[in-house]
Amino acid sequence: MRRPTYERFVALLTMSACMCCVLTYMHVWIGNLERHLKNGDTSTGFISTLKSRTLLGEKSVIPVSEATEEKKQENQEDDFDEDDSIFNAEVKADVEDVISYPWQPNQTAAVVKRREMLSYFNLFKVLTMTSDDVTSGHLARFYSAKSKTIITVPGGMHNLLPRRQLFRKKHYKQCSLVGNSGVLLQSGCGRTIDQSDFVIRCNFATIKGYEADVGSKVDVVTFNPSILNNKYNSLSLEKDKTKFKRDLIEYGKYVLWVPVFSDHAVSSTIRTLIDFLGKNKGDLTNVQLAFPGNVLPAIEDFWYSKSIDEERISTGLLMYMISSLLCEEVHLFGFYPFPEFRGKQIPYHYDHSMNRTAENYDFGYMKVHRLPDEFAYLTKLHKEGAINLHLESCTS
Repeated sequence: MRRPTYERFVALLTMSACMCCVLTYMHVWIGNLERHLKNGDTSTGFISTLKSRTLLGEKSVIPVSEATEEKKQENQEDDFDEDDSIFNAEVKADVEDVISYPWQPNQTAAVVKRREMLSYFNLFKVLTMTSDDVTSGHLARFYSAKSKTIITVPGGMHNLLPRRQLFRKKHYKQCSLVGNSGVLLQSGCGRTIDQSDFVIRCNFATIKGYEADVGSKVDVVTFNPSILNNKYNSLSLEKDKTKFKRDLIEYGKYVLWVPVFSDHAVSSTIRTLIDFLGKNKGDLTNVQLAFPGNVLPAIEDFWYSKSIDEERISTGLLMYMISSLLCEEVHLFGFYPFPEFRGKQIPYHYDHSMNRTAENYDFGYMKVHRLPDEFAYLTKLHKEGAINLHLESCTS
């Protein structure tokens, strides 16, 4: 019996020695790492790898000491300027190519794209939930949550939903999908947009005062729940509720499309929104509330197959998919994610002030969306004739 005990003792001793070696090595490695960080040296190990990870101007942030901060910042600015100038040159060439390209509708190309999408999901079954899909008090899971985060369906939601699937058996000849890029300013595209059979707008952008450039017709407008926090102070005050109600009414008669179950981070906002809409339903008879079903995962799979890998695709890209399934001919306005157009600075959104330009806003380069990647794909569709991507003035 002693021999096995002795052998176990030797094995444990050997294991302990190995662990000591590993810990000693890690201690030395961490010490060297700290020394490199203090000296602002990013030439070794994984730090060099982090530094090299740039995409459309995106750079990893590496902590440095105050003594080297200014020098480090200068180096980063030099690198950004060089990368940015190269990228902008490529983008300018692509944009000029789109502008100069004599667009012609290609129904064959549009049908092929539509079939590709439908091979991943049947959008018509999940485009809008109906009153039969939810019951107050029941649990619903957020579609994009990495864990199976759930929420209790807010009271009153059942009464706000349509009885039947919206847009069933609907087909439109020409549709306009209106994004919010500052490229729309002074475009004079309002009349062209309003002449469409069906108009979809993104994220509750301001129309009043911009009609000449963006039009006024609305059939569907999307509403990201975060807008309630950013634009209406989470309806905390009576004046916020009054403003929100007025804006809802000013849009006219339309469908308000809200992706409520997309992300668990907006669960409290969802409850606030549904409670407000329920209490004011009598004054909002022209507003039809629509919540999409569990379509986001399948949509993300589709775009991944097109080499567009994002944490979350943009609302604009999502609505392009919907319009392409409802419409024979799709025209896109205000889809342009860059800070300059033909040598002139433009704001990120047309209803933003000019202080949100390239100097202090990333224009989608470093957010959850990869808007330049999306734009590159849209230009490809434009050249194929599957969509018409409008960038220039509609009056020229």
